[in-house]
Amino acid sequence: MQFWQSFARTPMEHMPDLVQAAEDIGFTGVTISDHLVRPVEINTPYPYSADGKPVSTTHTPFAEPWVLITHLAGFTKSLRFMPSVYVLPLRDPVSVAKSLGSACVLTGERIDFGIGVGWMREEFAVTGQDFTTRGKRTDEMLEILAKLLTGEVVEHHGEFYDLPPLTMTPAPSKMPMILCGGESKAALRRAARLDGWLGVAYDFGEIPGVLAGVRAAREDAGTLDRPFEIVLAVKGGATPGQISELEEMGVTRMVLPPLMGDTAAEKVEQMQESARCVGL
Repeated sequence: MQFWQSFARTPMEHMPDLVQAAEDIGFTGVTISDHLVRPVEINTPYPYSADGKPVSTTHTPFAEPWVLITHLAGFTKSLRFMPSVYVLPLRDPVSVAKSLGSACVLTGERIDFGIGVGWMREEFAVTGQDFTTRGKRTDEMLEILAKLLTGEVVEHHGEFYDLPPLTMTPAPSKMPMILCGGESKAALRRAARLDGWLGVAYDFGEIPGVLAGVRAAREDAGTLDRPFEIVLAVKGGATPGQISELEEMGVTRMVLPPLMGDTAAEKVEQMQESARCVGL
């Protein structure tokens, strides 16, 4: 199993020291959160908390993921990076392809592309993107990304987007791995067609049922025979025994909880202790 460290809600000034420490400790990669803006008033229920309130505040830092990842890659040699998750339908597909392709090239292709369709209606309103069509647009955007990131002459004529023959460079040597988050039936169907599924924090007892849904979606999609990443964050972390159980269930990556503490040094100590607890 791979171990990744979440950088959610981490101050920007701490991150260079933290990525170097994560690489030295032996983490495979780190995950980066994504929001374009944080409206002061949010009426959309947050789907990952019991009370429906988001854990972020108006002061929570959300750097532009590709700028941040490209910057942090310069402090490391092998550490991988993944947005968890990048809200794909907040943007247009051409701009996303340009940023993603450039970041892949500049980081030596150390990026896995974790995507989601988003949950905050207010954020979509700010960008002028249609919240109600975000799932369908995501599917079409993925088609466009697969074309544009070849670097070849391509065109696209779909329901939402129309592109004449064109090329986009620089292009990575291969398509980055794409993993989809979410637990709705539509999200699981989308993930089953891609390279993997991303699970936000779950209580340990919830996990078998959730993973049964992932497997059912893959079976329906006819992709059980393909390599598939299952990425999971467990509330409060997991014991070595639970980690063994997760591996038996098919989990391939575990994301450790966001770092606490006021200083980068305190966060490094937390990473070191977490690594010892999981046997890294």
